Amino acid sequence: MAKKNNENQMVFKVENQNLTVVAEKNKKKKHKKSKEDARFFGSKMFDWLKLDNAATIYPSSKNEHWTFVYRISAIMKKEVDPVILQKSVDEIMPRFPSFFVCLKKGFFWHYFEQNNRRLEVSEEKNFPCSYMNINDPNKHLIRVIYSKYRISLEVFHAVSDGHGSLILFNCLIARYLENIGKKIAQNSLVLNYNDVPTAEELEDSFLANATNQKGKGHREASAYNIAGTVEDEGIVNTTIATMSVNQVKEVAKKYNAKLTSFLASVFGYEILRRRKNSKKPVKISIPIDMRKEFKSSTLRNFSSYINIPLSDEKDSLAEVIDKIKCGLEGVNREFLQKNINSNVNLQKNLFIKLIPLPIKNLALSTSFNLLGENLQTFAFSNLGKVQVPDEFYDEIERYEVNLGRSKHNAISVGLIAFGDVLTITISSKLCENTTERDVLRKLSEFGIDIKVESNRRDRYGK
Repeated sequence: MAKKNNENQMVFKVENQNLTVVAEKNKKKKHKKSKEDARFFGSKMFDWLKLDNAATIYPSSKNEHWTFVYRISAIMKKEVDPVILQKSVDEIMPRFPSFFVCLKKGFFWHYFEQNNRRLEVSEEKNFPCSYMNINDPNKHLIRVIYSKYRISLEVFHAVSDGHGSLILFNCLIARYLENIGKKIAQNSLVLNYNDVPTAEELEDSFLANATNQKGKGHREASAYNIAGTVEDEGIVNTTIATMSVNQVKEVAKKYNAKLTSFLASVFGYEILRRRKNSKKPVKISIPIDMRKEFKSSTLRNFSSYINIPLSDEKDSLAEVIDKIKCGLEGVNREFLQKNINSNVNLQKNLFIKLIPLPIKNLALSTSFNLLGENLQTFAFSNLGKVQVPDEFYDEIERYEVNLGRSKHNAISVGLIAFGDVLTITISSKLCENTTERDVLRKLSEFGIDIKVESNRRDRYGK
């Protein structure tokens, strides 16, 4: 099969499950490219791809039990057909070349190489976001997993962030629905699997948007870590709470807050209230998607984050909400630009560039341990409301986003909304369910109706 598009000037060939992508320079449409991008978007074939700026730390920070893997899921109203799901994965594969890759080691940096092997869908058997062997050149860095009613995409974070992966996932769901006989109206909400990728989608938007402005230079204090009994490696205790978006917004409105600020504050308030024998701040790490601010359409990583500290356990919920709101209000273009510049300047530093990869791995791993999760109590990621064609609502109950088990932190929290259904997924490596219990009880006190599911082996109400 071969497809041509004169506007984008790209050619795909799929033969015996082997994918070849050839990208030719688009002479009509101007695209801002860095020197680093030139080798990929010229007349040469895309055989390998440099990791984007945010991705470089993830291969180095892994250990024998943990890789930074997250999950996006859709709960279907009808049983999943694995044969049709496999067919759908095969069909969308040429549309997303930056996802179908394997990781390679260069002398100075890791890089991605195109992985032409078929991505086999698999039945759910392990804990969510389980360890991924990223060093196996025969393995992809994403998984498509199914159970009776759930379709899940799991992604090694070096490949993309949540917003980029959601675009791929929705294209997969759309093609799956078409293959089971559902007619999906063509619109801009979901990428068409027959289209070809653009150079902008494969762009490292950190490099493309870096300026000569000085990066951020402030230092952060280490954060409080939730105490508890740590489960054996590999165990991911998952609690999924579903509720009405409108109910939560009504409560948040009483505090003059948006949904994200309100819910992050409830978590922060309950954790701060139980903080014992520590004066370290409870710090909530909230990712920020930068695509809208910088007009990027990349499918690779392009998110920043802010760590918001809470220190006074005597604060009321209203006071915590004000602090979270104040922190998020400080996330403007100048703040994001400084983050971009700081990261890019570090990557471009000649001394760092010339350090061999084994030494660089050690330095990056140490940096992640000391300056990554050590500076946050937990991650709180809201992918927002899923924008999809109307036909999706006939076939899907809800979406979920699972951040998986953190390397150092006790919990992580993922939010996503589908219609009026808000899903909060709390991943924990602790035996105790104290945080989950306290937060959901607090929300129920506001009159919010909550349905709770968990893979924990204890009884949730204890």
